[in-house]
Amino acid sequence: MFHLRPARPSSDESGIASVVNAFEQNPVSVDTVREWLTHGAPGRISYRQVAVTRDDVVAGYAVSVHETWNPEGQFYAWVGVAPAWRGRGIGSALYIDLMQFLEQHDAGTITSEVRDDCAISLAFAERHGFEKDRHLFQSSLDLEAFDESPYLGTLGGVAEAGIRVRSIADFGDTPDARRKLYEVNAITDQDVPGWIGPGLSFEEFNEWVYVSEWYRPDGQLLAADGDRWVGICAVRLYPDACLAFNVHTGVIRAYRKRHVAVALKLAAIRYARNQGARSLSTHNDSMNGPMLALNRKLGYVPEPGRYTLRGTMT
Repeated sequence: MFHLRPARPSSDESGIASVVNAFEQNPVSVDTVREWLTHGAPGRISYRQVAVTRDDVVAGYAVSVHETWNPEGQFYAWVGVAPAWRGRGIGSALYIDLMQFLEQHDAGTITSEVRDDCAISLAFAERHGFEKDRHLFQSSLDLEAFDESPYLGTLGGVAEAGIRVRSIADFGDTPDARRKLYEVNAITDQDVPGWIGPGLSFEEFNEWVYVSEWYRPDGQLLAADGDRWVGICAVRLYPDACLAFNVHTGVIRAYRKRHVAVALKLAAIRYARNQGARSLSTHNDSMNGPMLALNRKLGYVPEPGRYTLRGTMT
């Protein structure tokens, strides 16, 4: 009925995107899948396997990745089956095959994720020894209904304090500008709840962001106090769905409680609107009270999120 084989860039991209999108809130494009299958960052250890029918149609997909910035022995792993093919042992077969890969690479800790409204996925993970680690919320803002006028005074105050909000495109998207953006991102990442490890090197960040298919310099927003960059707000566009996603927002500690985050969020809203998006979404950790409060104030509405999972090889 089905068999497993390595994922092929030439023939499986659309099928993998279909499987993944059965579980994702933000659409994964065929171009994104092509990048997964063809772009190997230096030092990355990865496994990508598909389950295909007799007609070579992708019915399931499994992936495991160890990035160079992950702790030794820690791998990410995920298995998904197309809804029409569930209940036929495909998920279990992919999982067993994936475990063999992990054993071969001396994996110790396995991280994964499931949507918090997908009981089938959570039950599958728990049967295989995974436990909930953290709860990430997704919330969305209706851009067509959003009114920025209550925040214009706040924006004026931020500007009067000498803090400008610009995109990296405004700075020329130069190597120096990219380095400064990376440095702000690295500093603010450390304050994300649940953050572990040393973080990405510049070379790894370059592979993860600057050479990715979604990167746009006008969507990388910076708060600058003179020559010092003090905050970041990154936006990814999904033009086919008229959606945008706020990937990360952060302000270095010395500039908090000065409404810099509000100014960055407003700039992201304006940018997404100007690019034709009707909705802007973001993820927040359940432990990140200040950012959750800011999103609620702006009018973001909570939606189903996801649980991050953790398991241990036995």
